[in-house]
Amino acid sequence: MINLKRILVATDFSQHSRLALKYAATLAQAFGAEVILCHVLEKPDFLSTLPPVMEGYFPPNLAELHEKHARAESESQLAQAGIKNGRIVLPHGNPAAETVAAAKQEQADLLVVGTHGRGALTHLLLGSVAEKIVRTAGCPVLTVRQGEHDFV
Repeated sequence: MINLKRILVATDFSQHSRLALKYAATLAQAFGAEVILCHVLEKPDFLSTLPPVMEGYFPPNLAELHEKHARAESESQLAQAGIKNGRIVLPHGNPAAETVAAAKQEQADLLVVGTHGRGALTHLLLGSVAEKIVRTAGCPVLTVRQGEHDFV
């Protein structure tokens, strides 16, 4: 029998990841599992490290502000999904690699990720975080694609 104790959900705060969180919440309720919401904070790009030239520059504490916003948004999404005992992890780095690493570190029994369902050409040009997670995760991965019968 399948026994889920910890479900890690990858989020980028899109509608796709909100749907994935709904699926995880339903599974968590059925199995009495803990939900761990994971949002990977990507490193600032090169331009954000340059000194200000004009009014539109990045503040020196950009990474701190980004993390604060991500934590607040994560807490909001957990509340909206009705998850009271959820946790949040905010690793830094590559989204696919850090999500897989977080699932391993948290000993997740299931990793849930939303997918955009892009076409072949777009996928070839942009790659797919969901696909990289599926290929490299050490636990089962549930990919959730938005469709016309979704309950979000």
